[in-house]
Amino acid sequence: MVRRFFDLYFFKNLENSNDKIKEVVKNDPSSNLALFCRNQKNGRGRKSRVWKSKVGDLTCSILIKKKLDASEVGRINIIIASVLINILENFGINKIKFKWPNDIIINGKKVAGILIETSVSNNIVTQFIIGIGINIKSHPNSSEYSSTSLFESGLKVKAHKIFFCIIKSLYFYIENYSRIDFSYLSNKLSNKFFDKQSIINVCYGKNKNIGVFNKIGSFGELIIKNQNKNLTITYGEII
Repeated sequence: MVRRFFDLYFFKNLENSNDKIKEVVKNDPSSNLALFCRNQKNGRGRKSRVWKSKVGDLTCSILIKKKLDASEVGRINIIIASVLINILENFGINKIKFKWPNDIIINGKKVAGILIETSVSNNIVTQFIIGIGINIKSHPNSSEYSSTSLFESGLKVKAHKIFFCIIKSLYFYIENYSRIDFSYLSNKLSNKFFDKQSIINVCYGKNKNIGVFNKIGSFGELIIKNQNKNLTITYGEII
């Protein structure tokens, strides 16, 4: 008998799915959780940015209890990005690109975002929450970036179908974490990088570096070339 990996929760309306799963785990403290929200009113992305969605889009949060060294958080990002790209490609979407650290791009426009929140004690991650938003039917107008939807790419799919595909894939990756070839996955993501030729600007904290993309490392780090030197960036964002 296969043991249950996720306790599943479904909500019609929520303010925010990541915040809700933090409440749910207080009453379900020993389990991995996967939460699906039909209508999220106040979604957020990295740095507390707003993530807008409508009914028909996918908004979900997944809480996994697994102890990892804090240096491995980037590997969770590799897994999630790889899972989303594989699922969309299996649905027939072509020319998918990855914008480090957490955006999925179609035709130069953002279609999905990932937000990972961790609980850390003594440099050990004890659990992590993965918030995922995918524009299935709608795409918000934003002054920060151009967006698109799966519908615009010709795919008509229900949000819950993608949700179940995600948790099925995550079950496999987390259960087999110690056997994952992260060099293979990071090379695949490197091949999907959204802009391999142009000079990119990367901000991390108050610092900023510029360079040309080299690769995604096996710990999820971004490696760029600057004046014939490789710079390794473990956190930040491309602007």
